[in-house]
Amino acid sequence: MQTSFWKNIIRLAFLLLLQALVLEHISWPGSLHLLVYPIALILLPMQIPNVALILLAFGYGWLVDICCGTPGLNAASAVFMMFCRIVYFKVNDVRDILHDSELQGSPLPSNLGWGGFAAYAAWMVAAFHLFYFMLQAGSFQHFPYTLFLAAGSGLLCYLAQLLVVWMFAKKGNTR
Repeated sequence: MQTSFWKNIIRLAFLLLLQALVLEHISWPGSLHLLVYPIALILLPMQIPNVALILLAFGYGWLVDICCGTPGLNAASAVFMMFCRIVYFKVNDVRDILHDSELQGSPLPSNLGWGGFAAYAAWMVAAFHLFYFMLQAGSFQHFPYTLFLAAGSGLLCYLAQLLVVWMFAKKGNTR
């Protein structure tokens, strides 16, 4: 349990620094944003109580907002994504798999299988990016462009997430 705690703290800190110091200053084509810090929130263990999960998402999003100069945008999007995560796992009822003591309760391919993990990650990334870009736009006036930004940035984030998880996945332990 202690190693899982420190792994998550290091992951949260590393992705926050990567987002704030590197990715925030890269100009992507078409005004896309590569937002990688949601990966840390998506990979949090299932043993975290829902209220603590929402508060952690708010605090983490708020830190990203402070570092990136986007007051409230990341905090609100992170909280929305964590709410969607809670609903996702209630609807799909995978808690029996994730609470198994051998599996350590993290939503990883080794616990959910690659198909289950890919579906979970896609829903979370889509929810986060759609909410993020709708808040950033502030209106429905340019909805097709906002949808393009959400889809493009979401795809970038999703592919980055799958690549990172694949690189660090334990080999031979997938369902």
